[in-house]
Amino acid sequence: MGFLDKLLKKENNKQEEYKEEKPAKRIYQRLKEVSEVDYIRFELEEKETHIFDSKVGGAYYVPRDQNLPVNQKTGAPLYLLAQINFEQIPHIKDFPEKGLLQIFISGDDGVYGLNFDNEYSQSGWCLRYLEEVPKLVDESCVYKFQYSEDTELPLEKDTTFLLKDHLDKQVITMNDIHFDEVVDTYLDENLKEVMQDDEVMDELNDLFTLIPCQIGGYPFFTQYDPRQEDNNEVLLFQLDSQDHILWGDSGVGNFFISKEDLKNKDFSHVRYNWDCY
Repeated sequence: MGFLDKLLKKENNKQEEYKEEKPAKRIYQRLKEVSEVDYIRFELEEKETHIFDSKVGGAYYVPRDQNLPVNQKTGAPLYLLAQINFEQIPHIKDFPEKGLLQIFISGDDGVYGLNFDNEYSQSGWCLRYLEEVPKLVDESCVYKFQYSEDTELPLEKDTTFLLKDHLDKQVITMNDIHFDEVVDTYLDENLKEVMQDDEVMDELNDLFTLIPCQIGGYPFFTQYDPRQEDNNEVLLFQLDSQDHILWGDSGVGNFFISKEDLKNKDFSHVRYNWDCY
């Protein structure tokens, strides 16, 4: 058998293998080719944390020249949902390479500070970004949240998790607002046709891995993506319900930011969303 014959046979074998693959796997493979991006997934570890570690919950740092973050309607101090120390984790495109991002939410209004009429309003929650992380800790700048009988948070009382980072790649999720656009643009007609089959879609759904906590990549929702199709917002941070964490009825919390604001490290216009079953 000549060299060209061997190449032809190899190509034919590849085509036969492709035809034998389940449609869901072929769809997923194509989506992977055209939409895969770098992101950071986090494991939540019940370990002792330093005040400037990447973590969920716990005490937080307030610089001397800043006031304590509060719910602007009630005046009550906000709770640290999570913070990311960018010097501790691998760098991904557009995200800061250093600094500390703190995400605060409310525990005294029943909805964790979210204004459902204006998801950008940081009156009941807020983000703070410290470009320079202090080398030494001034204990007078450390705030420990005080719980009361009426405190309502997605985290159980006194819950703190260290965030163990993993640089990984992620394929666009099925309820991302841009999923249909990617399908229409990059999938051939045969694959689009088999996507009309509910069984194929169930199998495709099983190929996606839900990530309990992440920055970057693609979001998921228990309801729907609040963004519009022409929106250029990307996933800043996401935290799912899991042991000791519960958003309403097994929901998920997401934060979105425009690419331009992210590059400029401007966290004043961020969309906060959480939904549940």
